[in-house]
Amino acid sequence: MIQPFLANWVTIVRLAVVQAAIASVTVIPISTIPRLMVEELSLLALLPAGLIGAHYAVQATRVRFGHGSDRSPRRTPWILAGLALLSVSGVGCAFATRLMVTDPVAGYIAALLAYSGVGIGVGAAGTTLFALVSTTVAPERRAPAATTIFLTMILGLVITSKLAGSAMIPFSYQTLIAVSSTVSLAAFTLGTLAMLGVERPRHEEAPPAPSRFREALADVWRDPRVRGFTVFVFLSMFAYNMQELVMEPFSAAVFGLEPGASTRLSGDHHAGVFAGLILMAVVGRLARGRPAALVGATVTGCLASAVALAGLAAAALTAPDWPLRPTILVYGLANGLFAGGAIAAMFSLAGDGEGGREGTRVGMWGTAQALGFGLGMVAGAGLLDATRALAADSYAFASVFLVEGALFTIASLVAMRVLQIFPKDMTFSALRG
Repeated sequence: MIQPFLANWVTIVRLAVVQAAIASVTVIPISTIPRLMVEELSLLALLPAGLIGAHYAVQATRVRFGHGSDRSPRRTPWILAGLALLSVSGVGCAFATRLMVTDPVAGYIAALLAYSGVGIGVGAAGTTLFALVSTTVAPERRAPAATTIFLTMILGLVITSKLAGSAMIPFSYQTLIAVSSTVSLAAFTLGTLAMLGVERPRHEEAPPAPSRFREALADVWRDPRVRGFTVFVFLSMFAYNMQELVMEPFSAAVFGLEPGASTRLSGDHHAGVFAGLILMAVVGRLARGRPAALVGATVTGCLASAVALAGLAAAALTAPDWPLRPTILVYGLANGLFAGGAIAAMFSLAGDGEGGREGTRVGMWGTAQALGFGLGMVAGAGLLDATRALAADSYAFASVFLVEGALFTIASLVAMRVLQIFPKDMTFSALRG
């Protein structure tokens, strides 16, 4: 009894390490290079935003990768191929940045190609990895697995950021390329080792997915749960990422915080996220992985996020008297509950549906997540710029937070309407289309 339990958790941890490897390669392209483009190369902030937008846009291919893995006897080759493309493209981003110094146009074109490769690699590896989790992990362990994967991913991001940042002091473009190459090589090696022996070939466990992509997509889309959860994922991720380019300027412009204090505020948010993820793991364990319980916890996290954002809007209007740090902590807690619940519900819905379609379902939700992330980031920054041109900073930031909170509320209502949940048995009823 103990041996199978330990074996299951070893598998979960190994899959979490792969997700951490995938995420670690994105640190330099998503965090470091955009800052270099603006501060070192004196380029418009719109240009790195365009690169990040391209990285999200190409992730619309996630559903195709998911379908491809459904048709294959094993998902591991898809994961490793995506990780390989991601690793090479991550190094390509560094080379393209170096090229911008002497030829900005050619460098930017090269960066567009490299960032597109990063997005495709993340989509291929991440989608098939999550599909593998949904078919490998037992239902009662999906919520703890989601928490483990999410926490390990964050840990990988933190470690990579600190080590890479330290290695690039003092900065040079040669150092940037060397560090990027080291991160990519380490991530690919670690991810490959973690995947060895995890997956067994699938034989006739489930009917094969339709060979034609459009047929497979239509087949999955007929499921009302898939449609409803896709809309929910897009709306909630759009709302979640609206604050990506807003929170740092908010703490500085409204509360007058120094960079160090803003960093501490970010740490409060991350601490709240960690607590929310752990809470989600406990809820999932008590619910024994039942899908409706996971969705219910996710909806609760969304509504709590909306309430916390209303508090941030009040903070913008009453600064500096509002207790900002506790509000950020609560917001992080709600975000962690929401994010952990959404991933656990995705694993559960993907694994409990018709066999042989897990990758296509996960790919569809991954596409919705990527598009929601990208559009939400742009919309949040655009709305802030527009409102700051018309009103004082306090009203501008309050407006963004209220819109974000409203979207979280709408996402919750969509989930509660489409996914009809009965408290007695905590199962899905007949679902509306």
